[in-house]
Amino acid sequence: MSFSYGIIGNCKTAALISRDGSIDWLCMPRFDSHSTFAALLDSQKGGKFQIATPSSPQIIQTYLPETNILQTEFDQGEHAFAIIDFMPRFRSGQGYCKPLEIHRILKPLRGKPTFRVLFEPKLDYARGETTITAYENLITAHKGFETLFLYSSLPTKKIISGEIMVLDKEEYLLLSYHEKMDAPNFSYSHEMMTKTKEYWEGWSRHCHLPTIGTNMVLRSALTLKMLTDEDTGAILAAVTTSLPEIMGESRNWDYRYCWLRDSSLIIESLKSIGHFEEAGGFIRFLLHLFENKQTKIQILYGIDGRTHLDEQILDHLCGYKNSSPVRIGNNAWLTNQNDIFGEIIYAIYLYYGHYQFEKMPEEVWSLVKFLVGTIAIQWQNEDAGIWEYRNQKKHCTFSKVLSWVALDRGVKIANQLGKIHMAKLWDPIAQEIKKDIQEKGWNPEIGSYTQFYGSRDLDASLLLMRHYGFLQKTDPQWLGLVRACEKKLMKNGFTLRYTHDDDFGTPKNAFIVASLWMAKAFHSIGEKEKALSIFEKITTYANHLGLLSECIDVESGELIGNFPQAYSHLAIISTANYLSQPSMV
Repeated sequence: MSFSYGIIGNCKTAALISRDGSIDWLCMPRFDSHSTFAALLDSQKGGKFQIATPSSPQIIQTYLPETNILQTEFDQGEHAFAIIDFMPRFRSGQGYCKPLEIHRILKPLRGKPTFRVLFEPKLDYARGETTITAYENLITAHKGFETLFLYSSLPTKKIISGEIMVLDKEEYLLLSYHEKMDAPNFSYSHEMMTKTKEYWEGWSRHCHLPTIGTNMVLRSALTLKMLTDEDTGAILAAVTTSLPEIMGESRNWDYRYCWLRDSSLIIESLKSIGHFEEAGGFIRFLLHLFENKQTKIQILYGIDGRTHLDEQILDHLCGYKNSSPVRIGNNAWLTNQNDIFGEIIYAIYLYYGHYQFEKMPEEVWSLVKFLVGTIAIQWQNEDAGIWEYRNQKKHCTFSKVLSWVALDRGVKIANQLGKIHMAKLWDPIAQEIKKDIQEKGWNPEIGSYTQFYGSRDLDASLLLMRHYGFLQKTDPQWLGLVRACEKKLMKNGFTLRYTHDDDFGTPKNAFIVASLWMAKAFHSIGEKEKALSIFEKITTYANHLGLLSECIDVESGELIGNFPQAYSHLAIISTANYLSQPSMV
């Protein structure tokens, strides 16, 4: 197991906190801002904010039940203390209060434990010097036009010097992106904690949890909620950049952006457990993106809708466990991926299917017409596919299937709205796409649909063909596809995305989502024990807090890739829900 980190957040930004009490990753004021602490990517240069102990204590790190408040206990034998870390978030009037603050409350539990504070911020990805200044009641960290403010009940000089202190009463540290108008105190931190705890507990109580994997599903849901941006409605793929998919290779990517594909599936997962407001926020984000109907559709966007996400390499940082490069930005925004149209339309279809189609605003119907009309013209084009190949375009079967989804759900939406003329216009195109897939995507020699037209290669995204309704559980093609993927893509009980070389070499590690797709596929053909075994196996590879990254090293079993990964956690929710329904066979 790797990534011994917990995450705290407020739906605006988030921090990763290690089991030894160190904030090793934080970007402020937003998820995709420049880093404040980046020891995750370079332990020497990146910067951290650690509550350290001079001894080697036993450490227990947990979340307070049903919350995103993290508690780390240090047991030094006769002496013990705990750190409670959180970012405030709670209801205020018709909205939410989410100040850009991290509260660290130190609580003595037994004896007279000792500790010291290592406050080492390195603003702007540690590019250049950060000036740290101690005043009587606060410490500032300054670089360029940016300043952070650290308030504490502890003496500022002892914080700056890293002096060992005795914790004989409760203390607090408050890191703020803004200077406080009134000096904070204990009562302020306790008030923020009480309100934040009540908020997360209330949110959790509204989750309709499945009978299988109940605790894991709740933790996944709480994590996904933290990855939503309250202000824009965007949903992040992950809070990190450049955690390697394969150690020592170049597959290090920045995931601090909104992939529309992931977001649409997250909406489905959160909706399945009773949370709908995130779906409304995502629809709002889509409308903002596509106000101009001439807009080119991208696979990913910045949290604020930013389109140009050009990659840079930060070669002054050595990377996670010296696995460089460290990238910021993501050139996947330049790729054409035709599957995205179907995923957006599918999300809209699900959302208004719950809230009644007649309540669909005219601007959403305009968006549907724009998206369906666009893919109706370009579905026959080659594209980079769901796996975002950078140097090749092909006729990707999954992209064709999702093009069919766009037309098929577009027809259903049009019929629900009484727009019969549009349904009649789109339905023949949907049938044409389906016929094209059946004729060109199926390979009778291997008895399965394939990744590309005319190939023998498989990829795990084909396992979604039943999810989207292209295949039914009784179709012999579905059984053939499942058996082919089982034979070609499974390794050591995990499922690979694909096995052939891509732009960066040969894939070696298991994509967590693909393994969970495989579990659902087995369940659909009646092999429930095999399905449950895969699901339970994946959950055992989660870290000590139930958090998952993007991939699992099939040899070592370590979590790898960006963390925590939204796609992995949404798949936990959807798979647990699916396996909990005995009628789904």
